[in-house]
Amino acid sequence: MTAVDDLAVISRLPVRPRHCDPQAMVHASRYYEYFEDAFLDWLAARGGYERLLREGADLVVKVSGCEHHAPARLGDVLAVESAPARIGSTSLTMTFTMRRGQELVAVGTVTYVCVRDGRPSPLPAMLVTPPG
Repeated sequence: MTAVDDLAVISRLPVRPRHCDPQAMVHASRYYEYFEDAFLDWLAARGGYERLLREGADLVVKVSGCEHHAPARLGDVLAVESAPARIGSTSLTMTFTMRRGQELVAVGTVTYVCVRDGRPSPLPAMLVTPPG
């Protein structure tokens, strides 16, 4: 994990056999696992998922999507940049830009809603301010 600036983090994630179809390419449904791993790295730079839970908050996925540009293949090491695209009062939309070297592989977006006791709740400071 590498911090790009105060808001973005780059995760380096290898393509494993379990992510691939018989043609040794990452199956379309598996890209979301890479986005989730990258998001956990982004959260780690801010104190981690455990801190979020200690603050009484959790995140649920409201909307997700993926634009595929080039296939990821077995043996690739993918760089996934995680950065907030929009920070609302109760939701956070993240963009995940996946590259193999300089080649764009995919761009994912996920909107998370903060919940407390099953109801939308304001985002905790750890998600809206730069770490430090």
